Amino acid sequence: MTGESASTGLVVGVDGGTPALHATEWAAATAARRHRSLSLVAAMHSPTPYGTGIGMPPDHFLTLETEARSWVERAREVAEEVGGASLEIGTELVVGNPVSVLAERARQAACTVIGGHPPQDHGRLGAVAAGLMGHVPCPVAVVRWSQGRSRPPGEGPVVVGVDGSPTSVEAVVVAYEEAALREAPLIAVHAASGSRRGLFHHHTEGPWGEGPTAEAITLAERLAGMREWYPEVEVERVVSRNRPTDALLRHAASAQLLVVGSTGHREMSGRLLGSTSHALARSAPCPVLVVPRGTRTQTHSRNRRREKTGP
Repeated sequence: MTGESASTGLVVGVDGGTPALHATEWAAATAARRHRSLSLVAAMHSPTPYGTGIGMPPDHFLTLETEARSWVERAREVAEEVGGASLEIGTELVVGNPVSVLAERARQAACTVIGGHPPQDHGRLGAVAAGLMGHVPCPVAVVRWSQGRSRPPGEGPVVVGVDGSPTSVEAVVVAYEEAALREAPLIAVHAASGSRRGLFHHHTEGPWGEGPTAEAITLAERLAGMREWYPEVEVERVVSRNRPTDALLRHAASAQLLVVGSTGHREMSGRLLGSTSHALARSAPCPVLVVPRGTRTQTHSRNRRREKTGP
């Protein structure tokens, strides 16, 4: 087994499928853009619940290991082609549950990347992605495979969902950082739907005539100060009356990345946030980056400030 520390790097789950190779392609481009390392991790389930080799043919585990090694080697080829010679790539082959293995690697990662199912799979999210989103301390990117891409990868704006929660603030920081690195415009979407059963908290109880103005002010407040750190990022502010999922999907249709927050599943608000982020990860036509509460996003802003003001 070969491996490297995934500290501050990107981790990709590799399982030999086409979605995982597309996820590897996206992760390699992102890692190269961020000047970070890339770790390709293949996790194999134990052949039996009682340990390897019990009740199985002698060469069974060797066959599984050989197959898994072919997965990571193919993924390495894809990563090298996309990331270039300067991209540091590590591979790891582990016996264990894929969710548990990737969750452990995510503790020191900048981002964990998972391949999503194609549209014809009726919006399936996948057990690994569902098991990681909201449960690990770093952002989780779900890169869905789509045979009918409407635009080349890397084109289009970055879209972020904005509300009044602490997680939303962290998602905004990540979205600005991604837009700056990608030299892309940013669309900040606040859903002012009359329903409270969704991703966003609402700050007004008045009639619709008062709502848009109040929500626009709320949106401006959530973005305050970011222009100082990212003056090069062109920002479009959108207040929508649609449900959060519908509003974000509408703008994701032309986006290269959709960024949303998730507080996890331990609180009621977390279950609401989680349901929307899961729905977006299942159906968005672009990669979805789910930012958990407490993620290490403020480092980007502090570094950005030092770049502009000096030590």
